[in-house]
Amino acid sequence: MNTRKERLFYLDFIRAIAAVSIVITHFNARYSVHIPEIKGRMIGLEKIGNIGSGEWGVSLFFIISGAALMYIYQEKCDWKLFYKKRFLSIYPMFWIAYIAVFLYSFWENHAVIGGETENWRMIFSVLGFDGLLATNGYATFYLIGEWFLGVIILMYIIFPLLLKILRHSPILLLGITMLCYLLGIFACSRISYPIVPATVLFIRLPEIVFGMFFVKQHWNVDWKVALVGMIVIIANWFLKPSFSSSVQTTYVGIASFLVLVFIANLVKCSCVTYICSVLSKYSYAIFLVHHVIIANMMQKFDLIHMSKMHSYILFLTIGCVIAFFSWLLYQFHDFVMREWKKMWAKTN
Repeated sequence: MNTRKERLFYLDFIRAIAAVSIVITHFNARYSVHIPEIKGRMIGLEKIGNIGSGEWGVSLFFIISGAALMYIYQEKCDWKLFYKKRFLSIYPMFWIAYIAVFLYSFWENHAVIGGETENWRMIFSVLGFDGLLATNGYATFYLIGEWFLGVIILMYIIFPLLLKILRHSPILLLGITMLCYLLGIFACSRISYPIVPATVLFIRLPEIVFGMFFVKQHWNVDWKVALVGMIVIIANWFLKPSFSSSVQTTYVGIASFLVLVFIANLVKCSCVTYICSVLSKYSYAIFLVHHVIIANMMQKFDLIHMSKMHSYILFLTIGCVIAFFSWLLYQFHDFVMREWKKMWAKTN
């Protein structure tokens, strides 16, 4: 069994930044998808290093996912225990949140969202793949979780294999990763069905594997490495290359990770550590509830006539609501799991 390890501050720091960037992105999206488009009220940066701030945050999440799993399981990985822990870390909270949103949506709309969809497709929601399929044009009963959840589940499925290959031959893993990456990029550019490249596991492999290598090799990020990373980000921002945004996301995300690791070492103190640990603790709950809260709250406001200051006030208000429901979901999930364990102990 894996003993509990000391938390790595830089992972909490980057996870917190990534979570906030994704919340900001979905807040701003309510302006950008508005007809006519309203961009003057957006908060924060729309792009970082010539890639969308949301894609930037997602890229960081994939890197820290690979790094965190490597940190925990680099010495020993019992695959049965691994899958059990991943299952319990993903599904119970997702199911609780899904049921709550499903009931709220039914009460609000007096109808089932996706009611025209064939009933058997509810299995995709049970398995957490509804967002991934819906993003790629396949009708599901999607409500929460985004496409990211489906890809993360796929990553969990293949992680023990990635770890085994890494232990056997790091060069082989790099070769397989690059081959899968190039195949993914090529396939998405050639096939007629409109698959979103960012949602393809093969295209996310370099980020995941980089995170694994970063922890395994105990890479040290000094100011020179951080400077190179910053140059890559700034150069991509100025040059605005026209080639695949997925490729840009890969190297800008990795460069950003290195810069943020360096910054984490500079800003580490008790106050920042506490804030980041709290955001990191609730990051999954935030991920599950934030989008539906943003969508439901922002549709009640006149965005066209909203000033920049009012937009910031609205964001802070929504942030407080997200924080409350994330805390509530986390606590209720804890309660359910404790009661389930008690019941299981009594029956065995």
